[in-house]
Amino acid sequence: MHGRLKVKTTAEQQEAKRKEREKKLKLYTGATQRVFQKRKDGEFDDEALELTSQLLSANPDFYSLWNYRREIFLNLAESRESQEMQDRYSKELVFLESCLMVNPKSYGSWHHRGWVLDHMPEPDWKREVALCNQYLEYDERNFHCWDYRRFVVSRAKVQPAEELKFSDAKITSNFSNYSSWHYRSKLLPLLHPDPESKGRVKEDILLQEYELVQNAFFTDPNDQSAWFYHRWLLGRADKPQSISLLYAGRDPCRIVAIFAQPIKLGKDHTTASVTVNGNSISGMWRNSRGLQKHALVWIFEMNADVFASKDSHEVCLSTEEPRVSRQCTLPAGK
Repeated sequence: MHGRLKVKTTAEQQEAKRKEREKKLKLYTGATQRVFQKRKDGEFDDEALELTSQLLSANPDFYSLWNYRREIFLNLAESRESQEMQDRYSKELVFLESCLMVNPKSYGSWHHRGWVLDHMPEPDWKREVALCNQYLEYDERNFHCWDYRRFVVSRAKVQPAEELKFSDAKITSNFSNYSSWHYRSKLLPLLHPDPESKGRVKEDILLQEYELVQNAFFTDPNDQSAWFYHRWLLGRADKPQSISLLYAGRDPCRIVAIFAQPIKLGKDHTTASVTVNGNSISGMWRNSRGLQKHALVWIFEMNADVFASKDSHEVCLSTEEPRVSRQCTLPAGK
């Protein structure tokens, strides 16, 4: 009837959407081919930046395009003044924020943002910390943003104590936040190192953390985040020393030992005795780097005549304080 808007049927709507998708795909494919050709031809210009911007705005996970943009910026930096590059990088950060709004968990966008700031003449790291706060308000479990945050705070020289308070706040608001629990495992050894054991956390602090994680269990016993952190807490105890692997070889003539914990062998250090077929053997210990420092892997250099016989040989390594030992067999050879 006259004066009434014609309503499209479902079939007509689907056909219109199909044509629209084909049109967009054709434009996207054409722009992609154009970009790859420009990169192949070594063209690092503003047109390439514009084309990649159009594509990345629709698909921020197109990693090859981020690589191309970095190549363009490096090429421009060779002939442009510092202030111009500062302005260009600032615009790139604004563009990246629009990409992150499309996909806040885009690997390429977060990585490229860190690269841009590392190449800016005057980066504003404190602003980046604030940006991380903002995105973790949107999604407190965005582990891409948590990874980027660790990178940013190291550049901004934010103190670990401040970051631990931030982790406290995030966990208090939501115990189901694995990234924040994981962050604590990196911060605590820096803030509360055990003076008697390198890499360990003080026992009283571990007990406090244990109480915190128990509260998370009572709040939501089915959530896995707190249980993973609980496993980390229980794993802070030192592993007992042992010889994980003992190997003997003829060419070159040597014995290789791998320990469960770092150890220092040799004169004036942990005594280690080697026997072959029950006979004590003399030689020189060194770690895998040729140094006399604590290490997991140790190599025993000895006289080549020890394994001169082609028969099999029974090798035994024993240490004192800690007292551990292990045996192996060198098979008969040619």
